[in-house]
Amino acid sequence: MAYDPYYQLVPTPKEPAFDPSRTAFIVIDLHKGCAHPEGLMGRLARDQGKPWALKERFEFVQEILPNVRRLQDSCRAAGIEVIHVRVKYLTNDCRDGARSLARETKARNTIPMDYEFMEDVAPQGDEIIIDKTTAGTFNSTPLESVLRNLGRDRLLFAGMVTEGCVELTARVAADKGFFTTLVSDGCASSTHLAHYDALQRMTDGGLIVARTSSELVSIIEAARPGRAAAA
Repeated sequence: MAYDPYYQLVPTPKEPAFDPSRTAFIVIDLHKGCAHPEGLMGRLARDQGKPWALKERFEFVQEILPNVRRLQDSCRAAGIEVIHVRVKYLTNDCRDGARSLARETKARNTIPMDYEFMEDVAPQGDEIIIDKTTAGTFNSTPLESVLRNLGRDRLLFAGMVTEGCVELTARVAADKGFFTTLVSDGCASSTHLAHYDALQRMTDGGLIVARTSSELVSIIEAARPGRAAAA
């Protein structure tokens, strides 16, 4: 793994005290088009005679779903806003989409089930759903204004893929001044190697931090009675 020696010369950014009322948990692209073997990605692999191509991806999704759900439930109990992000276009032919999401392919192949969230981690009640037409969420959605309106400046990120939509969204979040945490066992890629490489890249220097779902649940539980905790 590559590391930037510059970060040996500057201090690691200081972490603010954990405050559930200022925190949001953002789950990216855990909808069936991206995360289910019968969804768009799986159908593309089968239609091209490569059903094995994304086998590791869909197995990886199954690994992270219990972690994401456990953290969602902990966030809900603590008053942390849970926000769900998916790829969904304004038009049937996806003409409002961006090149980064291969809109021509999606226009030919997308079906209604692709927009459904994976059942284990689906929205509950009045939770916010953000529909995006770009890989990075901030580029095509009102996510920033929603978070500012909610008074949420600490963001926890999970979802897929780690080196794609998650990374693009998390890096912009950190650049916009949000304190950004990756749920290391709540993100998935098409390969585990790509996932771990992305985690290392994003956390080099400490501007973005990574913690496991269990660590975050413990931090949230400690903060619920009003005790300060670092996250």
